[in-house]
Amino acid sequence: MNLSSLFRKLKKFSQSKKNLSHTSRNLICENELIGKWSVNVPKSLKDISLEIFSEGTGKYNTKPLKSILPQRSPNQLIMKDHFGYSLILEKKENEKYYLFDELDGITYPIEKIIKN
Repeated sequence: MNLSSLFRKLKKFSQSKKNLSHTSRNLICENELIGKWSVNVPKSLKDISLEIFSEGTGKYNTKPLKSILPQRSPNQLIMKDHFGYSLILEKKENEKYYLFDELDGITYPIEKIIKN
Protein backbone atom coordinates (compact mmCIF):
# COMPACT_ATOMS: atom_id res chain seq x y z
CA MET A 1 0.00 0.00 0.00
CA ASN A 2 1.50 3.32 -1.02
CA LEU A 3 1.49 6.43 1.13
CA SER A 4 -1.15 8.34 -0.88
CA SER A 5 -3.56 5.39 -0.69
CA LEU A 6 -3.11 5.19 3.07
CA PHE A 7 -3.64 8.95 3.36
CA ARG A 8 -6.91 8.75 1.37
CA LYS A 9 -8.20 5.93 3.60
CA LEU A 10 -7.35 7.83 6.78
CA LYS A 11 -8.96 10.99 5.42
CA LYS A 12 -12.13 9.09 4.45
CA PHE A 13 -12.27 7.43 7.88
CA SER A 14 -11.87 10.74 9.72
CA GLN A 15 -14.55 12.41 7.55
CA SER A 16 -17.05 9.60 8.14
CA LYS A 17 -16.38 9.74 11.87
CA LYS A 18 -16.86 13.55 11.83
CA ASN A 19 -20.14 13.19 9.90
CA LEU A 20 -21.37 10.51 12.31
CA SER A 21 -20.75 12.66 15.38
CA HIS A 22 -22.28 15.65 13.58
CA THR A 23 -25.51 13.80 12.76
CA SER A 24 -25.74 12.07 16.14
CA ARG A 25 -26.27 15.49 17.75
CA ASN A 26 -29.36 16.00 15.59
CA LEU A 27 -30.97 12.64 16.29
CA ILE A 28 -34.54 12.87 17.48
CA CYS A 29 -35.57 10.61 20.35
CA GLU A 30 -39.22 9.64 20.48
CA ASN A 31 -39.57 10.91 24.06
CA GLU A 32 -38.47 14.43 23.18
CA LEU A 33 -41.24 14.69 20.55
CA ILE A 34 -44.14 13.74 22.79
CA GLY A 35 -45.96 16.80 24.06
CA LYS A 36 -47.38 20.08 22.88
CA TRP A 37 -45.47 22.38 20.52
CA SER A 38 -46.05 26.01 19.65
CA VAL A 39 -45.68 26.77 15.92
CA ASN A 40 -44.31 30.25 15.26
CA VAL A 41 -46.34 31.42 12.24
CA PRO A 42 -45.69 35.10 11.58
CA LYS A 43 -48.75 37.23 10.89
CA SER A 44 -51.09 34.60 12.35
CA LEU A 45 -53.80 35.98 14.62
CA LYS A 46 -54.25 32.72 16.49
CA ASP A 47 -51.93 30.30 18.25
CA ILE A 48 -51.05 27.26 16.15
CA SER A 49 -50.00 24.12 17.95
CA LEU A 50 -48.78 20.62 17.25
CA GLU A 51 -49.44 17.84 19.74
CA ILE A 52 -47.79 14.43 19.62
CA PHE A 53 -49.10 11.70 21.89
CA SER A 54 -47.26 8.60 23.13
CA GLU A 55 -49.77 6.38 21.32
CA GLY A 56 -48.36 7.55 17.97
CA THR A 57 -51.20 9.97 17.23
CA GLY A 58 -51.38 13.71 17.30
CA LYS A 59 -53.13 16.96 16.43
CA TYR A 60 -52.11 19.90 14.27
CA ASN A 61 -53.97 23.11 14.94
CA THR A 62 -56.62 21.13 16.89
CA LYS A 63 -57.33 18.75 13.95
CA PRO A 64 -56.32 15.09 14.33
CA LEU A 65 -53.33 13.98 12.28
CA LYS A 66 -54.05 11.28 9.69
CA SER A 67 -50.81 9.49 10.42
CA ILE A 68 -47.35 9.68 11.85
CA LEU A 69 -44.99 7.82 9.52
CA PRO A 70 -41.81 5.97 10.41
CA GLN A 71 -38.79 8.24 10.35
CA ARG A 72 -37.07 8.53 6.96
CA SER A 73 -34.00 9.88 8.67
CA PRO A 74 -32.97 10.04 12.33
CA ASN A 75 -33.48 13.80 12.52
CA GLN A 76 -36.98 13.97 10.96
CA LEU A 77 -40.50 12.88 11.79
CA ILE A 78 -43.06 12.90 8.98
CA MET A 79 -46.75 13.32 9.71
CA LYS A 80 -49.83 13.74 7.53
CA ASP A 81 -52.37 16.43 8.41
CA HIS A 82 -56.13 15.92 8.11
CA PHE A 83 -55.97 16.98 4.43
CA GLY A 84 -53.19 14.47 3.68
CA TYR A 85 -50.37 17.02 3.35
CA SER A 86 -46.98 16.27 4.89
CA LEU A 87 -45.78 17.96 8.03
CA ILE A 88 -42.09 17.33 8.58
CA LEU A 89 -40.68 17.96 12.04
CA GLU A 90 -36.92 18.33 11.90
CA LYS A 91 -34.15 18.93 14.39
CA LYS A 92 -31.43 21.14 12.90
CA GLU A 93 -27.76 21.62 13.71
CA ASN A 94 -28.43 24.39 16.19
CA GLU A 95 -30.51 21.96 18.32
CA LYS A 96 -33.67 23.83 17.37
CA TYR A 97 -36.81 22.30 15.91
CA TYR A 98 -38.62 23.28 12.73
CA LEU A 99 -41.84 22.21 11.06
CA PHE A 100 -42.20 22.16 7.28
CA ASP A 101 -45.83 22.45 6.19
CA GLU A 102 -46.25 21.04 2.68
CA LEU A 103 -49.56 22.87 2.16
CA ASP A 104 -47.94 26.28 2.73
CA GLY A 105 -44.51 25.26 1.43
CA ILE A 106 -43.02 27.04 4.45
CA THR A 107 -40.77 25.96 7.31
CA TYR A 108 -41.72 27.36 10.72
CA PRO A 109 -39.67 27.36 13.93
CA ILE A 110 -41.40 25.43 16.68
CA GLU A 111 -40.88 25.29 20.41
CA LYS A 112 -41.97 22.70 22.92
CA ILE A 113 -44.37 24.01 25.54
CA ILE A 114 -43.04 22.98 28.92
CA LYS A 115 -45.57 22.75 31.74
CA ASN A 116 -44.45 23.87 35.17
